[in-house]
Amino acid sequence: MATVALLHPGAMGARVGGELVAAGHTVRWWSDGRSDRTHERAGIEGLTGVPDVAALVHGADVVLSVLPPQAALPVAEAVAETGFGGTYVDANPLSPGTLDKVRAVVEGAGATLVDAGIVGPPPADGHRTHLYLAGRPDLVAAFAGLLPGPRLVPVVVGERVGQASAAKQAYALVNKGRMVLAAMAAHLADAHGVGAVLAAEHGRRDAALLAELPELRAGLVEVGWRWAPELDELAAALADTGMDPAAVQGLADRLRAMSGPAD
Repeated sequence: MATVALLHPGAMGARVGGELVAAGHTVRWWSDGRSDRTHERAGIEGLTGVPDVAALVHGADVVLSVLPPQAALPVAEAVAETGFGGTYVDANPLSPGTLDKVRAVVEGAGATLVDAGIVGPPPADGHRTHLYLAGRPDLVAAFAGLLPGPRLVPVVVGERVGQASAAKQAYALVNKGRMVLAAMAAHLADAHGVGAVLAAEHGRRDAALLAELPELRAGLVEVGWRWAPELDELAAALADTGMDPAAVQGLADRLRAMSGPAD
């Protein structure tokens, strides 16, 4: 059984931590200064709170970072300051450039980075959440061995750091991009008084999103504070491949404009 330092138990991270606890591992989290909602999630999942980052990583086998992308580098820097020398699993939706910065920070302090990407909703009965993994084969295999399944399934995608993040970003472009586009389409239709006409087309193939536009738009307001930076990272990743990132940057800007307060 392993000791895992989890950063941080948000809606996704808490459920991933809970799956690890259910498999018999000890999962710690850094509880100081966190919200009542985060404390509640951590308690439900059986996570062990500790007061500071030094206590979090002391004796830990793995640090697992599951964060909004804008927090990935500052948190990696905080962990590096402790001198943590184990396996650092970065499961954040980062562009290659940002991931390289995180890797330099954690490996400069003596740890080894495993690249990861989570695809799907938080693990639950009735569906599978994939955890893409890439990096040094022995470390990838060791971390994959901690995961219990069948709700959280490791998928090894390669040995090069960056491959797991790229696979995650490609899926996010399809999945999250279509949601933002649907919300923009609803805004356009409403502006001309034809919102009901658009929604009525939900029976067409690949148009099921149109049946739930009010819920979709409300949901994007709630998650925009973390999805917009994720799309910023995606735009940067596209630019690294030589593609024009303007379209994705536009989606990020739209999300930012419609988002509510951070969780």
